[in-house]
Amino acid sequence: MRVLISKTLVHIANAVPHDPRIVAPRLTVLLSTLLLTLLPHLLARAQSAATFGAPPDPVAQDQILDAMHQYAAQYVSNLPNFLCLQVTRQFEAGKKSNRWHQGDTLVAKLSFNQGREERTLDSVNGKPVGPGKASRRPPLSTEGEFGILLSRVLGPDSEAWFTWSRWETLRGKRLAVFDFTVDKQHSTLRLSLSDLAKAIVPYRGSIYADPSTGAVWRISDTASDIPPQLLTREISTTIDYGEIPIGDRKYLLPVQATVSVLLETKKIRNEMEFQDYRKFEADSAVTFGPEAPPTQPIKPAPLAIPPKP
Repeated sequence: MRVLISKTLVHIANAVPHDPRIVAPRLTVLLSTLLLTLLPHLLARAQSAATFGAPPDPVAQDQILDAMHQYAAQYVSNLPNFLCLQVTRQFEAGKKSNRWHQGDTLVAKLSFNQGREERTLDSVNGKPVGPGKASRRPPLSTEGEFGILLSRVLGPDSEAWFTWSRWETLRGKRLAVFDFTVDKQHSTLRLSLSDLAKAIVPYRGSIYADPSTGAVWRISDTASDIPPQLLTREISTTIDYGEIPIGDRKYLLPVQATVSVLLETKKIRNEMEFQDYRKFEADSAVTFGPEAPPTQPIKPAPLAIPPKP
């Protein structure tokens, strides 16, 4: 736009004669031409800003939020029974370092049947988990990062406080982004280090939703006001959804998720991918690739967090 204006002004300067008797009419014509040239560009930019940058009015924001609540209320009941793989890659870094070192890679088989999730650990670092090899319970376990995060934030009992944030394009889709906060009094996010060290903590986050349908394409939350006895300064979760074909329909299902934990002495990050979705029939055998030995159940989204030294 600046180049266009500069070139136009140079053209005007060169075209205006030095005879004062004809300067005024010629200048008027040239300025009119300049206005007609720039007006479509200015209008297009203004329209683009109004369309993509300006927030919806309060009524429209309430309508989007209503659609999001309705979507969350029906999300689980609208899902088919399915099977998939959950691949979890664990990383660790120093408290003030961004040099992440990869740890174990866990592969779990996930089945979703009649609204219930079940996971069984299939392999660790490519080695099958044999019978009798129970997975080590992580010192810090959390609830609700994956299975109930939508209902926890958007469910009928939620006391989350929503505020408009911005428009954002995610994987080619223009989404409405709302920030939310949940105070400790109304929180259902429970963290535990042991039977004696437990706490319900407040949290905050963001939701990325389709403004016309309320469908959620990304949700994140962060808890940082954590009691010191839990030895954890911050924990955050982000879940990304994508359109997955199952049977003859497409469903919005998790495609990846990240759980990050800041401890007193180090940082832990779990990166999860959900792959190989397929329909779960009543007589389905839960197998993925070569048959593996019997497996041991694990909790959703394991957090491999070592105890404080």
